[in-house]
Amino acid sequence: MIDWLKRFIAGMLIALLPLAHAAPPDKNDVRVLIDISGSMKQNDPQNLRRPALRMLVGLLQPGTRAGVWTFAKWSNPLVPLAEVDPDWKKKALASSDRIQSPGMFTDIERVLQDALAGWEGAPESHNRHLVLLTDGMVDVSKNAAQSDASRERILTELLPRLQSLAAKVHTIALSDRADHELMKRLSGETGGWYQQVQQADELQRVFLKVFEQVGRPEGVPLKENRFTVDASVREATLLLFREQGSADPVLISPSGERFGDSDLIAGVAWFRDQGYDLVTLNSPARGEWSIEADLDPDNRVMIVTDLKLETSAPPAHLAAGEPLLLGASLNNKGQPVRRKAFLRLLDVSSAAITAKGKQPLGLNDDGMNGDPEAGDGRYHVTFSGAEAQQEVRLVFSIESPTFMREKRYLLAVHEPASLVIEAEGDDMAAVATLTRSVMAEGASLEVWQGQGQARLPLELKDGGYPLIDPNLPVFVRVEGKTLQGNPLSREIGPVYAEGITPSAQTVPPEPEAEVAEAPAADTQPEQQAAVEEEPKEGVDWVMPAIAFGIANLVLIGMGLGVWWWRKRRPEAAALSLDEDIAAMDADLAENQGSQGSAQAALVQSTRGEAA
Repeated sequence: MIDWLKRFIAGMLIALLPLAHAAPPDKNDVRVLIDISGSMKQNDPQNLRRPALRMLVGLLQPGTRAGVWTFAKWSNPLVPLAEVDPDWKKKALASSDRIQSPGMFTDIERVLQDALAGWEGAPESHNRHLVLLTDGMVDVSKNAAQSDASRERILTELLPRLQSLAAKVHTIALSDRADHELMKRLSGETGGWYQQVQQADELQRVFLKVFEQVGRPEGVPLKENRFTVDASVREATLLLFREQGSADPVLISPSGERFGDSDLIAGVAWFRDQGYDLVTLNSPARGEWSIEADLDPDNRVMIVTDLKLETSAPPAHLAAGEPLLLGASLNNKGQPVRRKAFLRLLDVSSAAITAKGKQPLGLNDDGMNGDPEAGDGRYHVTFSGAEAQQEVRLVFSIESPTFMREKRYLLAVHEPASLVIEAEGDDMAAVATLTRSVMAEGASLEVWQGQGQARLPLELKDGGYPLIDPNLPVFVRVEGKTLQGNPLSREIGPVYAEGITPSAQTVPPEPEAEVAEAPAADTQPEQQAAVEEEPKEGVDWVMPAIAFGIANLVLIGMGLGVWWWRKRRPEAAALSLDEDIAAMDADLAENQGSQGSAQAALVQSTRGEAA
């Protein structure tokens, strides 16, 4: 009993270990390629490529290197590649007005080659990203054979080069007639994001998606048009989408001061464009801000701060059923926050958002569900079970009485292989293809028809698997490793030939869930001992439970006290973040003295009862 209490008290006082994983590079090299071929007159008649580009330019963070190319028959550097600073942004905003649709042809190969200039070997200081926006097919000449040859070179020469350079290609297809297969392969096989856009007025929100994949910005939650600024925030940028005819947004500071784009206060820059407002606050006042505007799920508040939510970098693509370890931690000025008092005030969480709703994922630091070590300040959870053919938005967040942080990522979930039945005359064949965006080289495919005793293996011939019986369903099993290094075995099917209706005989039965049997009522005492362990003689768990409860009450009271202290003290006397953390630690040490006295009394009481 005494040993248990000693271990419990010692565990409360152990300093947390530093983070062992290295954070991904903060800087990015972003090269934007915009189609200006003549077909854009139909697909983007209002030139909404301009405000979408201006929004992206406004969001790009200091330290980024960026450039913009336009292309049709030729490629042209619209905004030269350079470090992003106020001068570069000014040039980029002015140059956006030159985006039109005068060009002939769509030479994607040429613009990719030009945009790769200067990239050699593995990236050292900047992550590499290409953003490709087009509405068409590879079209380099009136001679179709030349266009076909150019497309083939993109896949056989440029794609391997992009992979060797670790350059992620994010593709945006702005029409139904775009070469979606090519766009998907360029993005999927380089780890980038693919998005089809039905209408040009969706471009701004798609560019936001791409920016969040590329820039991984630090943000704070925006709830019911309210957000909180803490002492560590040096700059905040608000992106507010605006419907046509809606009232102009109004921003309200913590002191109650109201302003819009026409009556700005010092330190505020307000940029209004088609469909959105971009507001930048330099050294924003500390406290809760609010916005009078329409609620929009794509509105964002992004910040520049030293107190950051560091997360694992999830891949853009994941195989259905593949486990994914997610991690998060809090860093201050590049160093992990390890102070016990501070960490105990944090609520660290994550969620997966799909078309079916929001699923909490339960980040934890208790050594469970993927967390390798309890109490080290690193929170983990294993995410699995995602369904194929869906988009998942992963949201990480940290909340405390004094600050909040949030990060978002997009994840596309795929079947590890595709399976279709093709017909040529009376001949039918199953075509099974590995999904290269999630499966590594060396994965195998096994294809068959029927199930159970009627299972008929199919043999590969001329790229397909000729069917033995067109009435039987087709299945494929994928065996191999994913690009994330995870072993995967997955069965896909049944797939039927066109015009074949599944019957009760061909549909495989639903698997029965295995249920552990409960112990029988007449189980002998010695058998029951294996099911339910008897309490050990002489051990009373009441006192340890009381000790544990008192310790937690002390910690909760300390947290509420810190919160009350922070709320009551004058703004002019506010401590810096580092001083806040130190003050919390001092409070913890002081409280642990009284806590230790209470625990000592409990130990003495327990010793007396044991005697």
